[in-house]
Parts: sequence; structure tokens; C-alpha cells
Amino acid sequence: MELIEAAAAEFERAVRQLPPDSWSSPTPSEVTVRELVEHVVVGNRFTALLLARVGRDAAKAQLEADQLGDDPVVESSSRQSEAFGAAGPDQLVPHPNGDIPASAFLRFRLVDLVVHAWDLRRAAHLDETLDPDVVRRLWASVEPHLPDMLTFGAYGQGPSGTVPAEATDQAKLLDAFGRRP
Repeated sequence: MELIEAAAAEFERAVRQLPPDSWSSPTPSEVTVRELVEHVVVGNRFTALLLARVGRDAAKAQLEADQLGDDPVVESSSRQSEAFGAAGPDQLVPHPNGDIPASAFLRFRLVDLVVHAWDLRRAAHLDETLDPDVVRRLWASVEPHLPDMLTFGAYGQGPSGTVPAEATDQAKLLDAFGRRP
């Protein structure tokens, strides 16, 4: 649970550093900064609903309106963290490619938070350095599961195959999930 909170804090830190004029800037995720922040907020809220055993369609229906308002990142991150804390690691979570255990779903959400924090930094021309401890722990968590995660097809081009073994964990993580810093 500590890692989901640290990953959420990394995303929140990136959002707080965004210059006001960056919200319409394009990101490496091929959406604007605003759309990417909303994507993460919706993902956080959707996750909390799924882990609370709200059906997929009912959860989607609750999230149709604009999800950005007063401090949605903190609120949605807290809801998501609490939901993962209440769920067992083997609780099945509905996913478009079939039900997956909450422990696997957690890895997807961790990647979403941290990689999209980098996307925001890149889009806003901020320092792109992510918290090295968060990145190290995330990479250790996802690397053994990378082949399974990549089969879902949600990470753009996936790994380039060009990152050397001695590269930083941040370089490995970003490359694995389709980013080319």
C-alpha cells in the first residue's frame, strides 16, 4: 500500500508543478495535459468502484461527466488507495481482457500513475526526473510481470529493445512502457 501512495504522490507532484498555460499542451500519450490528468483521475475512481465490487458498466456510468473539479487528484488517489487496502490481492477485478487479480490490477495502476507523471513533466517542459525510490520499487514490482502486462496492448510501442542493462531504472521503466526519453 505504501507504493500506491508513493506513486500517487509522484503524480500529484507533477500536477502541482504544471504551469497554468500547459493544460492544452500535447503529451507523449497523444492527449493534452488536461485529458491525461482526467484519464488518471477517472482511472483512480474507476478502480475504487471496481474494487468495491461495483459492476463495470455501473462504474463507467458514474464517471461519464467531467471528473476534474476541486483537487480531484488527491481525492481520487485517496479513494483508490483505500480501495486497494480493503481488497484482497486475489480479489478478481473486471478487465476488458478478462478478470484479473487485484494484485495484477495494482501494477497497472502504479504504472499509470508514475509513467503519466513523466508524461506530464515532458509535456510541460519540467525536470523529467521521477522520484528514484518510487521508480526503483515500481520497476522491481513490474519487471517480472512485464510480458503479461504488455499483452494487454495498452502501452504504445512497448519496449524498444535498445536500453542497455546498466541503464537507470527510470530509463528501463519508461522504455518498457513505450516512452522514448
